[in-house]
Amino acid sequence: MKTETHNMRIKLLLSILLIVGISSCNLIKNAEEQFQMDADHMRLEHLLFWSGLIEEYYEKNQQYPLQNQLKSKKDIILVKIVTKQQKQYLSPGSDKYNPRLDNNANGAFIEFGVKALVEKLEKSLARSIKEKYDIQKIPVRSTVGYYYFVTNDGYLIWTTCITCGVTKISTLLMDGFTPTVNIVSDGMKGKVTKALLRKEMMTNPIFEGWINRPFGKEKYIRQLVDENSSDSKK
Repeated sequence: MKTETHNMRIKLLLSILLIVGISSCNLIKNAEEQFQMDADHMRLEHLLFWSGLIEEYYEKNQQYPLQNQLKSKKDIILVKIVTKQQKQYLSPGSDKYNPRLDNNANGAFIEFGVKALVEKLEKSLARSIKEKYDIQKIPVRSTVGYYYFVTNDGYLIWTTCITCGVTKISTLLMDGFTPTVNIVSDGMKGKVTKALLRKEMMTNPIFEGWINRPFGKEKYIRQLVDENSSDSKK
């Protein structure tokens, strides 16, 4: 009888531990999912922020930032809008470099640092810019940051949006699993898969649904953004 009671207690204890373990896993999973949703919400806000500055620059100068640095019609300039910490994972020579996450691993694009872009914008627009960066500090499966390309035809800027999936206005990177949202200028329309003009993106019902969904921890997320608001100047 004592043996049966002992065995029952062990089974009960194991059941409790199993339930606690599953609950803990679910809490972690839910927390990670909520963080990624908040991060995506912020990424989309930042996509509008940077594209707005780029188009404001064009209105004043009739060219896009760094476009005058193109040496030939075939050249494409790339700026990885990332913090110094994030850059470690995307820069050849760094001990943290991961070529799988680097969209210029083959050196096809002429790279300028985000500092050059910020300086160009601030000088032309005659004001200081509060920089906006991806809040995910360390890339895991997908790359981090925002990517500004400029050609003779115009510009493209894109961000990952992990929780957006594939829709009429979001596509996948070459890695086959990372969704991106892309904004282009008139001259680039039709040359980038599912890319929209900034004004089209802002009024698209799918985009509006993403950008208007509530944050899980908005105050915390915006604090993370503010921590790096002058990263290029450090």
